[in-house]
Order: sequence, then structure tokens, then C-alpha cells
Amino acid sequence: MFISWSSRRKFLYLSVAALIVAILAIWAWFTFFYKAPTCFDGVQNGNERGVDCGGSCSLICASDTHQPVVLWSRLFPTSPGIYTAAAYVQNANVGAGARAVHYSFQLFDDTNSLVIERDGVMDLPPIQTVPIIETNISTGNRTASRVLFAFSNIPVWNTVQMNAIPTVRVTGQVLAPDGSRLSATIANDTVLDTSHLTVDAVLFDVDGVARASSKSEIVSLPHKTSQDVVFTWPYGIPNIVRAEITVLPSF
Repeated sequence: MFISWSSRRKFLYLSVAALIVAILAIWAWFTFFYKAPTCFDGVQNGNERGVDCGGSCSLICASDTHQPVVLWSRLFPTSPGIYTAAAYVQNANVGAGARAVHYSFQLFDDTNSLVIERDGVMDLPPIQTVPIIETNISTGNRTASRVLFAFSNIPVWNTVQMNAIPTVRVTGQVLAPDGSRLSATIANDTVLDTSHLTVDAVLFDVDGVARASSKSEIVSLPHKTSQDVVFTWPYGIPNIVRAEITVLPSF
């Protein structure tokens, strides 16, 4: 069938016009209506495993997380009416941390009556065993005999970029024979500065039972530097055979 040149030219003009209209429509849709998937839009989209979690989102879906396990909690008298409470918590979420986790230590007397409750909040870092220590808990003229540790809210876990957290080393650890003093050096050998480090110390007897604990803070630890830390127990702690120092990084 013969198509005249004028008809072909008209068809060409109409095709170009239709293409321009289609391009403008697509541009308008992307500009005014389309919203790219994000981890904060309240919709399961993109490569997410759940609503705003999993996939490329830092938030880990609750179904994919493990709640922290309290391995033990203990109470240590430091002077009349003053106690230190400590707990070891296991984080089974590899490469994940939880911010602003609330917890409590409840101190009871030998009749199981509540003496005092100490509340706290901390970030659970992406390490397997996390010490949680509260010092200088005053009970007045009452005597505490045991402690109960519990989390007050369910931790929300996020993946942590481990290469963004400087790895610090604990070196030169020295424990006094009578358990009265523990010293060490915290070294940052990386090229990254770090700050707000919590340094926890726990002393164990021959049976592996925690007998004392304390903590210290390092405000700033620039790259390629180190800082000494010292923990003291004025009355000494007998029969101590092992000390653990754990550095909790900020993230």
C-alpha cells in the first residue's frame, strides 16, 4: 500500500509528539509522585526483609535477632552500705549493636525484701560478652545480700559498620597478689580516633566466680596513642586468680 510523503511526515510528527508527551509524563511522575524506597517510609519495599528492616537497612528485623542473655549477675560490697553490682550479658547478634537500652539492678536483703533499685541506660556494642557495672550504690543502714539484673525494654538491633570502630588493645595487665589493684594500658593502634570508651574490670577466683568489679571511662583516645587505667579495691580481694578487662567501644 502506497503511503504518501505527507502522511508519513504527519505520522513522524505524531510519533515525536507522543514520545515527548511520554517523556514529560514519566518525568512528572518521578518528580512529583514517585518516592524511592527508603528505610524510614513505613513500607516494606526495595530489598527489605520486613517493614524498614533487613536487606540494605541497618535495622535488623526482630525475627532475625537474638535477645541478650544474662549469663550472671553479682553484688559486691565495697564499704559499709556501699555496693557495686555487675552482670555479664551475651550478645549473640554478630556485628550488631543496640542503642539506649534501659536496665535495672534490684538489690534485696536476706528476707528477699527490695532494698534499692538502680536504673541505667547504655548502648550494647557489637561484641559477644558485655559487662554491665553500676558502682557506688548506697543502701544506707540496710544490708543487701543478692542482686537481680533485668532489661527494662527490648533492645532494637542495628548492623554496625565494624571497620568504622577502632580496635583497641588491652596490654600490660598487672594484678596485685592481694587483689587490691589492677592496672593495664589501653592502646589504639589504628588510624582512627575514638572516644567515650568504658573500661570494665572483673576479678575471678579459682572457681571462676566473679568476686569484684569496677569501671573507668576514657574520654578520648586518639589514633596511635595509649592510656593507662588503674582499678583499686582498698581492702583487697583474696583468692583472685584471674582478671578480665573489657573495653566497650562507642558506635
